[in-house]
Order: sequence, then structure tokens, then C-alpha cells
Amino acid sequence: MIKKTKINNQSGAAMLLAIISFLFISLAIISGLVSPSVREFRNTNVNFSSKQSYFLAESGSEDAIYRIIKNMAISESEIVTLDSNSATTTITSINNSTKQIVSLGDVLNHQRKTNVTLSTSVGVSFKYGIQVGNGGLEMSNSSKVIGNAYSNGNIIGTNSARIQGTAIIGGPTGIIEGMDIDNDAWSHTIRGFSTVGGNATHSVLQNTTVTGNVVADSISNCTIGGTAKYDTRSNCTVTGAITTPNPDVFVPADVLPLPISEAQIDAWEIEATKGESLGSQTFSDGTRNLGPKKIDGNLTMSGDAELVVTGTLWVTGEIKLSNNAILRLAPSFGSNSGVVIVGIDESATAGYIEISNSAQALGSGPPSSYIMLLSQREMGSNAIKTSNSSAAAILYAGEGEIEIGNSAALKEVTANKLKITNSATGTYESGLANSNFSSGPSGSWAVQSWGESQ
Repeated sequence: MIKKTKINNQSGAAMLLAIISFLFISLAIISGLVSPSVREFRNTNVNFSSKQSYFLAESGSEDAIYRIIKNMAISESEIVTLDSNSATTTITSINNSTKQIVSLGDVLNHQRKTNVTLSTSVGVSFKYGIQVGNGGLEMSNSSKVIGNAYSNGNIIGTNSARIQGTAIIGGPTGIIEGMDIDNDAWSHTIRGFSTVGGNATHSVLQNTTVTGNVVADSISNCTIGGTAKYDTRSNCTVTGAITTPNPDVFVPADVLPLPISEAQIDAWEIEATKGESLGSQTFSDGTRNLGPKKIDGNLTMSGDAELVVTGTLWVTGEIKLSNNAILRLAPSFGSNSGVVIVGIDESATAGYIEISNSAQALGSGPPSSYIMLLSQREMGSNAIKTSNSSAAAILYAGEGEIEIGNSAALKEVTANKLKITNSATGTYESGLANSNFSSGPSGSWAVQSWGESQ
């Protein structure tokens, strides 16, 4: 007899389902274990590409900076390629003294951007046509300032001396005397038959005509075309409204420091010493190029001699320019300005500058380019003298005295003490408020900021 065995199909199906379930659970577990690794791997690749993009952008910036500093040819847009990836660098001139470099690195569509700002070595702000220290300003014989004058000492004028702007004296005791002032005047005392075309702010007003308004403690022997605020009055004609006693307390103007520091002068001296040192130089004809250089001695020019300054000059002795000689900046300065330093810090004997008989000191050509002659002669000494139709752009004597006479013409003058005589004129130009002094063509570019941008 044949015995029949019955197969349990349900048991096999259950086993199959268990195996499949086990497989799915295993896959889920494996997936849970592997996914973070895969994600981390992917993030690592992204980070690596991002870092590559950043360093590629840095390379583009460094390439542009090197070319600009070395005065090499460079376009407004440059592409740097490394290992089949590229960085696009854009150079923008913000103004004559500032450039912006934006570099975009791109690796596998992961972009990073750097932003670099370059500027020329130094900016010096000459806010006034004339700025004078404690020694004060003396003007005579139809001399004229076309612009504003700021002095920490007295401003004294005789024989039609005129300031075609505003006159300000810093400190509590300043005196304006005998001056014709076209705009406002601000000083403790205004006297000596002065005239003020604008308003006058002071403590004492004597023997003065004011076209505008007056605010003072006392007024005497005066003519006022506008309103007047005062405490005491004697023999004054006032056209406008009167307020007495004066409710406003006289506040003196600030005593201002001169605009160039000793540290900056030291930096210019270092720039000059980058070139070969020379002994005294004397030129009576011909054209020569010079700079950066230190001249251990004197610089003397006369006749038809012309010296083209190609970098910062430091003359340790004295400079004399006469008889049509010309000292000018090289065209490569562009719109930047340059400096010639004369003397040794606070020396009693070195640092004298004389410009006479139609000699000229000129910029590179553009209106915003000036040459500055800077004397380091000690306090109280005669540092710079110009005369006889000579012309210079900027004269600076932070410790000494400058004398301008006989129809000489200047753009800006800064000194501890200043004398202007015999129809000499100082004409202020607005570009002087933001003068950028360069040590030479392209050699003065420096990094002001460097970082990543969005």
C-alpha cells in the first residue's frame, strides 16, 4: 500500500515571506548605515570643490595684484586657468588712487569670490588755500589768497591785503587785523580797519566794516550791514535787527594740527632711499630724469635746466631753482602727486628752499597732479622763499617760515609761519582736498583690504 504525504504549502510560503522580510530589513539597516557615509562623501567632495574655487579666486587676485604693482599689462577682465578650472578677475578703478579687484573661482559650479582693494601710498588733505601754525600769517602790498585761510596764530594785513574766502583763527586769543576778507571771519578779535564781506563771529569788533551779521561781546567804531548781537556798543551803525545782551557765548575755533605727520615724512624718506644715493647735483641746461633718489647734498638748477622727477626725492641739503629752471613730475605719475623732501628733521642749517626768477615746480600734467616741496628746517627758521614771478604747486614747512613775494604764484602753502608780500598770490584748487601722493609710477600700490565676498 502506497502511503501519501501531504505537503504543507502554507509553511513554505511563510518561510519565503520571512526570508524576504529579512532581506528588506537588512537592506534598510544597511541603507541606514551607508547613507551617512554617502552623504559625508558627497559633502566632502562639495567642500573640496569649494576650497578649490576659493584658492583659485585667490590666485586670480594675486596675479592681478602682481601685475599692477609691477606695472605690467593687464586688462579690466582677466581669466586665470588652473587644472581645467578658471577664475575670472575684474579690475575696476574707483578713482585715481583706488582699484578694486574682484576674482570669481569656479570648480564644478561651486563658486567662491574674493574682493581686494588697492590704493596709492598716501592721501593728504589740504582743506585750505593757506594753513598756518602758531607763527601766524602776515600779508602786505596787494598780496592775495584765492581761497580760505586757517591759522593758529594772528592774521595781520597791510596795504590792501586780501583773502578771497573765509579767514579763521583757531584758539581763544587770535587777532585779525587790517585784512580785507570776502567771506566770513572767525576770530577772538577783528580790528584795524578790516572789512568782512560775510558774517563775523568774534568776541571783540573794532574799526571794522561787516557786510553780513555780527555776533560779539563788544563792538566799537564799526559799520554792520546785517543783524548784530552784542553786549556793549560804541559808535557803531547797525542796519539790521539788534539783540542785546548777546545770548550767544563766543566759542573759539579749534587749533588745528598741520596735515602731514612725522611718520609720513619718514615713510617718504624710506621711499627715496630705495634708489641709489648721489652727491650734490648742479644743472644749468638740458633735461634729466631722477628718482627715487637720496641726494646727500644740494640740488641747484638754473637757466634752461629741467629735472623730471620719476620717484620720491630727498635732498639733505638745500634746493635752489632760478632763471627759468623747471622741476616737474614725470608723466607716469598720472593724476597722482609727488614729493621732494629737503633737509634733515629739525636741522638748523639744512632744508632751505629758494625758487626765484620765473623758475617753476610743476605736476605731471593732469589738473589733479601736484608737486610738493617740503622743508624740514627747524622751528623759527626761514625755510622756503619764492620771488620774482616764480611758480610752485605746494609748499610745506611744518616747523619753519615761508616767504612768498614779488608776484610769485602758489596753489597751496602750509607753514608754521607765512609771509605773503608784493602782489604774490595763492590760488586754492579743489583737488588739493584729496591729493594722493605717489612714490612713482605703480610702485606705490598697497593692499588696503582683502577678503571673501558674497
